[in-house]
Amino acid sequence: MQELLNKLMNEVGLNAEQAQKTMTTVMEFVKSKLPPALANNVDAMFSGAQGQMPEQSYKDKAEDFAEATKEKLEDFAEEAKDKIEDFAGDAKEKLSEAADKAEEMAKDAFGKIKGLFGGDKA
Repeated sequence: MQELLNKLMNEVGLNAEQAQKTMTTVMEFVKSKLPPALANNVDAMFSGAQGQMPEQSYKDKAEDFAEATKEKLEDFAEEAKDKIEDFAGDAKEKLSEAADKAEEMAKDAFGKIKGLFGGDKA
């Protein structure tokens, strides 16, 4: 951090207070643009210390997230499949019932028309 302060004072011409305020402003800006897991290491980076390695690497976290997402999508797909099958079965049953009623109505109507014209007489 001192190295950066010296650069700001020597190359930019800032006094010590201005250089410190500038660096603090830059650090806060950088932290605001990073995910919290990375933002916590900004102070360490600017102080010259190495940031702590997270227990689990970001790659591992991304893989875990992808796996969890995959599992959720598979569950969702299975539930959707079951619901679609139920819907299709219900629709088939209702269509069959409607077809049976239509057939009964047609037979009844045909019988009435036949009776109007004396269809049973030979």
